[in-house]
Amino acid sequence: MNFSTPSLVEQVVWDMLYAAQPRGVNRAQIDRLFNGFPPWTAEEVEAKQIRCNVNWLDAPKLAADARRSYYNAFLKPANFFSMTLDTGPARSRASWSAIVTKEINRILKKSLPYFEVIRSQMASTVLHGIGPVHWADEFSWRPRAVDISDLLLPSNTLLSLENLNYFAIFRQYTAPELQDQVEKANADLGWNKELARRAIKWSASQTSAQSGSGLQNDWMSWEKVVERIKEDSVYYGSDITPTIDCWDFYYLSDEGKKTGWRRCMVLDTPAEGQVERVKPLKNSIGEDGGEWLYNGGDRVYADSINQILHFQFGDLSPKAPFKYHSVRSLGWLIYAVCNLQNRLLCKRNDATFESLLNYFRVGNSDDNDRLTKIDLHNYGVVPDGVEFIKQQDRWQINHNLVDSTISNNRSMLNEAASQFREGRDNQSSKEKTATEIMAEVNSSNALVGTMLLLAYNYQKSQYIEIVRRFFQPNSSDKDVRDFRLRVLKKEVPSELLDIDYWDIQPEQVLGSGNKMLQIAMADKLMAVRPLLDPESQRDALRLYVEANSDDAGLGSRWVPNRPILVTESTHDAQLMIGSIMTGATMELHAGQDAPQMLVALLKSMAEICKRIVNTTQVPTIQELTGLVNLAGTIEKYLMIAAQDQGNAGLVNQSKSDLTELTKILKQWNDELQQQQQKPTQQPGADEAVKEAATTQAKIQAIGITAQTKAEISKANAAQKQQQRDVQFRQKQQQSEEAHIADLRKKLRETEVATTIADVKAASELKNTEIQTPV
Repeated sequence: MNFSTPSLVEQVVWDMLYAAQPRGVNRAQIDRLFNGFPPWTAEEVEAKQIRCNVNWLDAPKLAADARRSYYNAFLKPANFFSMTLDTGPARSRASWSAIVTKEINRILKKSLPYFEVIRSQMASTVLHGIGPVHWADEFSWRPRAVDISDLLLPSNTLLSLENLNYFAIFRQYTAPELQDQVEKANADLGWNKELARRAIKWSASQTSAQSGSGLQNDWMSWEKVVERIKEDSVYYGSDITPTIDCWDFYYLSDEGKKTGWRRCMVLDTPAEGQVERVKPLKNSIGEDGGEWLYNGGDRVYADSINQILHFQFGDLSPKAPFKYHSVRSLGWLIYAVCNLQNRLLCKRNDATFESLLNYFRVGNSDDNDRLTKIDLHNYGVVPDGVEFIKQQDRWQINHNLVDSTISNNRSMLNEAASQFREGRDNQSSKEKTATEIMAEVNSSNALVGTMLLLAYNYQKSQYIEIVRRFFQPNSSDKDVRDFRLRVLKKEVPSELLDIDYWDIQPEQVLGSGNKMLQIAMADKLMAVRPLLDPESQRDALRLYVEANSDDAGLGSRWVPNRPILVTESTHDAQLMIGSIMTGATMELHAGQDAPQMLVALLKSMAEICKRIVNTTQVPTIQELTGLVNLAGTIEKYLMIAAQDQGNAGLVNQSKSDLTELTKILKQWNDELQQQQQKPTQQPGADEAVKEAATTQAKIQAIGITAQTKAEISKANAAQKQQQRDVQFRQKQQQSEEAHIADLRKKLRETEVATTIADVKAASELKNTEIQTPV
């Protein structure tokens, strides 16, 4: 597909705009009801002499309840989504996933504009069933909310968007905004600067004509226009200045070297009065159409529609396949009943006011003047010829029928909105039992939970696109650059910052946003908490704190995630020590962090030497051989670490420590040789004690240095945290653990007794077979 000329794009946009007019009229009626406008227009009130014309706001209240369900689902959790790495070293996946998830969500949670995007998207979903957002450029991670009337999609577009080949978005530029787009230093080459400048001049001339400024005399000079707009940018960016209206058009094309979405822009062709089938000839600045405002040519703007548009659907349409223009919303579902309810309540109030009025009957027309002389007060006198009209003689409304109709309408509204809102109908005067209340809560939660399940699935694609943009290596977005810098400093490999390696799941609120059900589910989790794994126990406790405090941040502070005890390289070094001490040669392999390996091996060597000094004072030949082998392995990692100039300080200190340890090994080697030559000869007691004390002091100093460097991985802090967690669990679960331990003990005793009996029986059977004669 290729849109080669601006006229073709203008015609396609006009055809979609013409087809959207009836849908816009229907949406306007829903907007009017939910915005609180009265049921009758001013013309109807005057023509029908209507007294009470009030919107009783049932529809806005139901919409607010529905939005609250969405807000609780998406804004209440501590994170918008969680990320899981499905490749790379298994030991590091959890730590890297936690780092990336925390850093991205920290930016999203701090962003007030993104908070408003979520609110706008959910409000539009409740009202019209469609909540669109759009990424206006290729690098910004934050999408922008789009008004449904500003988004044009062709008819028969499926909700999956699989058959969507083109669409258009209405945009309005002020003169300073468009000038900044086309005149900045790194402006996109796709802009038609000549047309853009004419549009800016038109906007400036319209403003000067209205204000009487001198710009209308020099608007033909582009330099003067630029200077005037620069000087008075606030004025020309205000509501006084007419905007430059245009259509941002996207289409899917397989021409060129790569298939993808292309982008172009044309000026709007506004209709004069009623929208007709034939497209107007003049564009928004009064010129003949047929020119590109922007044309990206063959440059691919996006590989997938998900990189440009995202929708949140609250579709109640019963007919499949589900289509974009067939979406039916909560607003559509309750519009008729709310409109009737407003009119009925207005009429009932009219009847109430009418019943408060005093009506008189006079015998003839001559007595009419007596009515003007009646003064109704205590002990007042009614003149002859004037008679009160009694209640039974006046028109009577059927109160039971009216009240029943109002009650039925309210029930219909609550039932229609039940899948979008929590809670239960409190209109019934019957007192309900706790079981009945819980049944209603569970029923309501089932409906709301189904709605939120669809919402989470739709929202997942938006989160995936946001993460993809955060992973772009050369992004111009400041937040993206800061994110990448932080995660790379925390040793997350840059090659893993690829959306293909990550699984992204929206964080779902417990109990589908229902507070009562959330607390009940949290209590159930705490009941089975002793049977869960340690990490799962922390998750259950965090959910319990969040449910009872209604504060996700408090749960994260009180029950934080476990710190990472050791890194992958440190863990590898710890596993290598045993093999190295036996004399085995350990080969270096890719992926190891040389500085971390160096620190961990030096620390282990110092600890081994310290143990020898505190016990035997002189190592055995096997221990000395292992220590020499360990020193050689450390030298290999020293050579690798020295290749990076950033490790100069660490390498120099490590060389000094290794030199001291090597001196001690040489001293021990000399002592072992002397013992082999003169086994009976022993050095003086004082001299031996002195040498041992000196050796121990050196080893102690080296051990302290290595320990300080090893704290980079926060091993000590992690151990302390683990000890506190163990103490907490012991205090909170003492009785449960004792019971479980008792059960396990009995189970083991039973298994042992059964095993002994089986062995004994087998032995007896074998003896019997041996004794039996052949």
